[in-house]
Amino acid sequence: MIGIYFSGTGNTRYCVETFMQAYDPAGETFSIEAADAVQKISMHNEIVLGYPVQFSNIPKILQDFIVDHSYIWKDKTIFIIATMALFSGDGAGILARLLIKQGAVIVGGLHLKMPDSICDEKVLKRSFEENKKMVAKAEEKIYKSVGNLKKGKAPQEGLGIVSHLAGLFGQRLYFWGKTKNGIAVSGDKCTMCYRCINKCPKQSITLLGKKVIEQNQYSLNKEGEITCNMQ
Repeated sequence: MIGIYFSGTGNTRYCVETFMQAYDPAGETFSIEAADAVQKISMHNEIVLGYPVQFSNIPKILQDFIVDHSYIWKDKTIFIIATMALFSGDGAGILARLLIKQGAVIVGGLHLKMPDSICDEKVLKRSFEENKKMVAKAEEKIYKSVGNLKKGKAPQEGLGIVSHLAGLFGQRLYFWGKTKNGIAVSGDKCTMCYRCINKCPKQSITLLGKKVIEQNQYSLNKEGEITCNMQ
């Protein structure tokens, strides 16, 4: 099994790496943005795929990657990890439906709440201690899910019709105009992943708000411990 991800600020990468360390420490984990990502995916049949739900939708970078390389997904067995700050409804489900169209087999879905990457809206901010607790709960959920998956009882979060309706009417229709390609302020290049805003050393970029409140990036150190670069 391999782990692949799209991660704007490190949340999803951290979750997929943690999942893979628990499931198969020898398994490789890498980004869809890696130069040899397509080749590596083609060589494996079992995949854990993680992504951050953005406005209850799939980031355009990930959607384009899947559609542009539709041939590599046929008959792949995929477990989906969807990260989110609050709620998505069918975070795993919306990606599952896209992958099924490419011929993939979806075995399960997992929703994980993680610190919000939207750094220019104060209402979404939590303290560092609150974020640490959120990450700890996500870790606990990951370990439990790995145990269940090994027993053949993969979680099915976000995959049913109720979840589909919750995601569609709860968020996706409302944010549809904000996430369509070409609508964001950067023209047809911006996919609203918030990576550039979180990494800008001068805090000079904003998207939804008018001022950067704080910047977050999460990663694993050499000892396997979480590190947070919060400014």
